[in-house]
Order: sequence, then structure tokens, then C-alpha cells
Amino acid sequence: MFSVMDEGLPPSIPFLPDLLVHHPDGALVTGMDGEFLWLNNEMQPLTPVSTPHPMRVRQATITDGHLIATWLDRELLLACMGAMPVGTAEEGKQRSELRTSIGSQTIHYPAGNTWAHALDAEPMALATDGTTVVFDLYRRGVYGIGINADEHWRMPPPTWSYPKRRPRNEETVALNVLGEECWVTSRGGRVQRRSLTDGQLLEEHLLTQVEAPVEHHFKHGEHDLICSTEGTVTWLHGMNPVKQVRLSGPVQSAVYDAQAPGWRIAGWREEIVITRENEQRRPTNELPAHMVVMGSGALVLYNDGSWENSPFEFNVSNDA
Repeated sequence: MFSVMDEGLPPSIPFLPDLLVHHPDGALVTGMDGEFLWLNNEMQPLTPVSTPHPMRVRQATITDGHLIATWLDRELLLACMGAMPVGTAEEGKQRSELRTSIGSQTIHYPAGNTWAHALDAEPMALATDGTTVVFDLYRRGVYGIGINADEHWRMPPPTWSYPKRRPRNEETVALNVLGEECWVTSRGGRVQRRSLTDGQLLEEHLLTQVEAPVEHHFKHGEHDLICSTEGTVTWLHGMNPVKQVRLSGPVQSAVYDAQAPGWRIAGWREEIVITRENEQRRPTNELPAHMVVMGSGALVLYNDGSWENSPFEFNVSNDA
């Protein structure tokens, strides 16, 4: 089932990888058709491949030993949210069973779940501080729940202070948690800081010198990386601009590397590391999907499931 491309590299992921969700003891790779593969911290597989639910995982986070995720099938107009213990590798229903149950009283949920609910709108973003889970449903609102699904609060969809109304400016592209706050990022480049306790709006501001429309907003403490749909990335620290770089195309994912210190970016057929002092880039044959920081270096996971060692390494230090 698993094949090793090069000695010392993890086995290739035997499906098209989509999300890579980390937790203290490893990670979960999900596939475009809902496949799951649990990995240890060396990215070695711990379980067989399973498909708990036959649809793509839209967002996911792991906290308190549980995966909390949303699933979406746009063709079938089905969406749900649920939780399951880390390591769950149960087989769920076939997609054909979901199709034939549409219009009936039967609702299918992910196998092995500890709780699950149907969603009546597309899930746009999800984040947690380990106690409260915040998620955004398209044109429905923003919700705060406990990790056991008990509702803490719900708020109407955010309204934004854009001077000109453009159709997609107000779409939520990211939720991030910082301390007692939840940050809602919209495609037009504005951010709302909201209370994690009750969802109330604290402040709205425009992201400084950021190119819109925004595709991703990655956050690591006070470090923010905002990525435009065209491939311009803007690094902010404490909301102050650090660096802006135009890449060859859209960003797939990014992770902050404290050893650099800077951002490791999976770009459009290129791998990039940006630090305050410089940037390092190299072309890749395949499309990088994710970067995994490993000691002084990193692993690159490509969209064909293969791994490669990044050539960009930094001295390991105790500085963050």
C-alpha cells in the first residue's frame, strides 16, 4: 500500500492529499474524496487508509485528543460537522448511499464520530483555542461551540465597512484565534476582531498594504501571512508590514518556522522561504501541497502524495 520514494523519506500518501492537520503526537492527512491517514511526528503512517465519510473535509482542527471537522459535497448539496477521537480509522458509508438517501429522513454521518450535526450552509472557516470552536457558515452566521458541541453563542453574518460593495469582498476566508479573540478575515482584506467569549465585534480594520482579493490568512501568534489569489504574500508582525513578495502563482499552504525565523510556503510549482533578511525560492516539478517543519529543515508534501526533503535548512536554536 505504501511505497518509499527515497531512503529516509516517509512513505508516499496513497491518495491525492488535501488537508494536513497537526496535533502534538502527529498529523492527519485527508484526501479529496474524504480519505484519512493518521501519521506520527515523523510522518510515518499509524493506521490503514480509511474513509469515515465519502466527501471532502472542508476544514479541520485537532484539540483535546479529538478531530473536529466539517465535510462538504457541493454536488449533493450536503454538509455536516462532527468530532471523532484521534486515530479513528473506521469505514463510513458509500457515496451512492448518501445520494439515494437525499430527500428521505435518513442522514448519514461520519463513522466513529462522538458527535455530528448536519449543516444547512457551506462551512467557510473554522478555528479553536482548545476550549471554544468557532466556525462560519455562508450567509448564516458565526458560531461558537464547546468541543462537545454545546452552543456558546451565535452571531449574524459579519457586516463590513467596505466603501464599495463588491460581490465577494465580504466572504470569510479565514478564522484565527489569538488569546481571547477570534479574527475573521474577509476576501476584500478587512479583518474583524471578535470576542471568543460571546462573538461580539471588538474592532474592524483593513490589513495594512495587503493585496486583495485574499485567498489565505495564516497566523502564528503576532505573525500573519496574507496571501492574495494572484500570489502576492504579505508578512505582518503585530499588524506592521515586514515583507511583501510576489510569487509565481497562488499559495497552497504556509507554515511559520521559528528556526528561520520566517515562513515556509508551498507555492505554485515552487518552494519559498521568506525571512526578514531575504527570500529563498526553488522551482519544483510537482505542485507542493504542504510544508512540514522538521528540526532544522522541512519536508515537502506534493500533490501526488510524494515527499521530499527541503534544501532550505537553518541552525536549530532556542529563539522563537
